[in-house]
Amino acid sequence: MSAARHRARALLRATALLAAMGALLVPAASAGAPARAGLAAPAQSCPVAPDPAALPSAAKLREMNSYVAGLGVRPTGYRSQNLYIKWILSQLKTVPRAQVSQERFTINRWKSSSSELQLKVGETSTTIPVAAPVPYAQATRSAGVSAPLVEIPDEEPITAANAAGRIVLRPAPAGSVPNYDFFLPVVSWFVYDPKNTIDPTQSFFGDFINYNARVADLRNAAAAGAKGVLFVKDLPRSQLPNHYEPYEGTPWKVPAVYLGADEGQQISDAIASGAPVSARLVLHASYRSVETPTIRAAIAGQSAQRIVVDSHTDGTNAVEDNGPVAMVAMARYLAALPDACRPRSVEFVFPTAHFYQRLVDSQRRYGGAGVIATQLDREYGEGRVSSVLTLEHLGAIDYEQMPRSDGGPGVELMSNGLRAIQFIAITPSPPLVAAVTSVVQSYDMERTILLQGADAPASTVPSHCNFGGEGTPYNVHLLPTIGEISAPQSLYDPSFGLEGIDFDVMHAELLGFTELVNRLGTMSQAEIAGEIPLEREQRAAGGAPCPPEN
Repeated sequence: MSAARHRARALLRATALLAAMGALLVPAASAGAPARAGLAAPAQSCPVAPDPAALPSAAKLREMNSYVAGLGVRPTGYRSQNLYIKWILSQLKTVPRAQVSQERFTINRWKSSSSELQLKVGETSTTIPVAAPVPYAQATRSAGVSAPLVEIPDEEPITAANAAGRIVLRPAPAGSVPNYDFFLPVVSWFVYDPKNTIDPTQSFFGDFINYNARVADLRNAAAAGAKGVLFVKDLPRSQLPNHYEPYEGTPWKVPAVYLGADEGQQISDAIASGAPVSARLVLHASYRSVETPTIRAAIAGQSAQRIVVDSHTDGTNAVEDNGPVAMVAMARYLAALPDACRPRSVEFVFPTAHFYQRLVDSQRRYGGAGVIATQLDREYGEGRVSSVLTLEHLGAIDYEQMPRSDGGPGVELMSNGLRAIQFIAITPSPPLVAAVTSVVQSYDMERTILLQGADAPASTVPSHCNFGGEGTPYNVHLLPTIGEISAPQSLYDPSFGLEGIDFDVMHAELLGFTELVNRLGTMSQAEIAGEIPLEREQRAAGGAPCPPEN
């Protein structure tokens, strides 16, 4: 990024913060405010803040989430995801005048039926329990693959020199970044942490931070001629059943599984003993061509220009992803308002293939959301799209790595009694940042960080390429985007159910983001767009696009 653009972005950030502070002192725009740039003025009785009685209570949200929790892990194209989609469709049937449509995709779905690991030390063989197969790992023959074992530290690359012809024991710890990074002026717009619970001297942990490291390991192991990979997590196996990552939808060319900390320690000790050590890995899996749909539900407003709200339908547990639970409630609420209270149309999009990222192109990520973002990119230039709001992992509670209560190796995840840090990435627009800031504070969404991006700025268009989740493809396609996501350490683990959600927090988020949609309906497009028109001009002039994520 040029020095001039750095200065401009710093000025924009300062302006945004001042605007956000001002928003706290000025009441929300009255219903009788003048119409904005081609939008009809909302009627006097139109609400900005929704009536809590018109949306599900915390208890009702728990009941709705219970259905999701009962489905367990929902990889793309699995029956469990299809059942969630059917539930969403049944809910949308209760939304007056919603125009519901589907876009179906054919994928080559992978599914494992069983896995087995035998450790042989000298002449003694022992069965080692497996926590989970790596999604889309290469299946073995019925007898499995047998090879000597080698332990390769996480910081050391897997190469032919150290892995060829062997089964690799590979530590796969959660990644981390210093909390301080979130406070940097080139990363965040604003931090709302009134109780000072986010310690800048500590670190933020998550498997997703090391996601690309696992992708690289699988590619490197295959290229090196490894016979298999045993990824060792720091957690006990009881917290890891069906652990699910990475989710590219890419067929990996090596068998691979996840082990818990105890099993990993047992194998590591065997390797260190100096005795001859080998393993036999069996992974039974198959592919099947299936269809998987993205659901769209449009609610007409006074203008055909629409606000798009997105959350995906595949996921791991009750919190990933419960965004659709909130969205169907929002849709019912907005559809019940008088037509005059929807200055813009609102479209609710429920993409598939978050867990099959390379949906339409093996060389590009972003799954079903990427397909929608590509379509919206074209429509934005025609004035048919106003903004995008993505919602992920609502009400998530925070888990920390703690010493194991049973004294075993590694750590266990335990709730610290706080809500998970909520990240909201926002494309550069002071009024948009101010609107989100006001909602966050009004609904006391503690531990919220408003991000410019989930990465360092670069000399690309846009300058921040990563929004940390489902918002990323919309941002990359230069759409005014608000990408909300919480990222608890339990995210990839189906063993965490309803106990991973604080439903009072989810209820506040539902109210707050519904109000935000109301606010987006009355803002002018210039206010919403911010720097987007400039970035689109830079792209048209040959500005560097965002590079592939992995």
